[in-house]
Amino acid sequence: MSPLVKNLLLPLLLLFLAGAVAFLMVKSRDDLPRREQPAAVAAVQAITVNPGPVAVTIESRGMVAPQRAIDLVSEVSGRVVWVDPGFVQGEEVQAGQLLLRVDPIDYEVAVADAEAALASAELSLAEVKALVQKAAIVEAQSRVSAARERLRQARNDLANTEVSAPFSAIVDVKQVDLGQYVQTGQALTRLLSTDVAEVRLPLLASDVPFVEHGADVDGNWPELTLVATFGDAQYRWQARLDRVERRVDEQTRVFYLVAQVDKPYDLTLHEHALAIGLFVEASFKGRPVPNASRLPRSALHRNDSVFVVENGLLRERKVTLLRREGDSVVIGEGLRAGDVVVTSRLSLMVDGLPVTVGG
Repeated sequence: MSPLVKNLLLPLLLLFLAGAVAFLMVKSRDDLPRREQPAAVAAVQAITVNPGPVAVTIESRGMVAPQRAIDLVSEVSGRVVWVDPGFVQGEEVQAGQLLLRVDPIDYEVAVADAEAALASAELSLAEVKALVQKAAIVEAQSRVSAARERLRQARNDLANTEVSAPFSAIVDVKQVDLGQYVQTGQALTRLLSTDVAEVRLPLLASDVPFVEHGADVDGNWPELTLVATFGDAQYRWQARLDRVERRVDEQTRVFYLVAQVDKPYDLTLHEHALAIGLFVEASFKGRPVPNASRLPRSALHRNDSVFVVENGLLRERKVTLLRREGDSVVIGEGLRAGDVVVTSRLSLMVDGLPVTVGG
């Protein structure tokens, strides 16, 4: 072996021996102790329940409508010779307000003729009475009676040439104007009463048992609040619950509760007029549910169970769902006083899962 090769092999041999020694030292060293990582325990939000009477809030919505709506028709024929300037579509008219007048000349003549006929009949009756003609007296008395009825009819027709509002109302539709010729029975206007406004509020069958309506023994009516939104502003009116209609809508299968507001256009009673046709939302208190608990909707699982925390573990509990109200539910049977009910959701929630209750 040449001196050059020996000089190259010697460093490689020394490097190999050093590596072998280091490997043996590492293998002979004792293993370092390992630290066991504790399993993570999920944190949940929860509330403690105490079953008792739970207040019920019922919400609905509907359209404001008049209690009475009629088509006012002409009872005589003739030309319209005068119209009240306030008799305008969409305006309010008061009970007894004269709206228009039909030309009365023909009816004034009819009254005069009827008065003359009555006078003549009464004169004939007086004459036959003076002659003591019993048979003629009966006939004369009949003529007087007939003349009186014709006069009454003529006077009634004359009175009907003036058309007045039978009650305070909003003019919904105006179908007549100055100079127009109207016939007997022709529609003149449609009036919507303003003494009482009504709102029909649809109710689910599940809501009906909780509704209190009608006056109590002291004459007090249950009240509710009607709300209408105009942009960023909200207007409110107090109403009373009047009745639950004794029928079910054939198409929607809902019941209707009727609320009433007295004098909806009277600004001495209301801050704002409650206009007919306005869409409003209603909210009112119903009969409280005895021995129940109100929970956030997030606490309910599969509509029939909740999770409670017992000794640091999740336990699934079957419950009875009584009502849904917005973001909450009302639970009947299944919960006891002191139960800690989980209100948050985990990706996995199973019976027996260790958890901690967060603040």
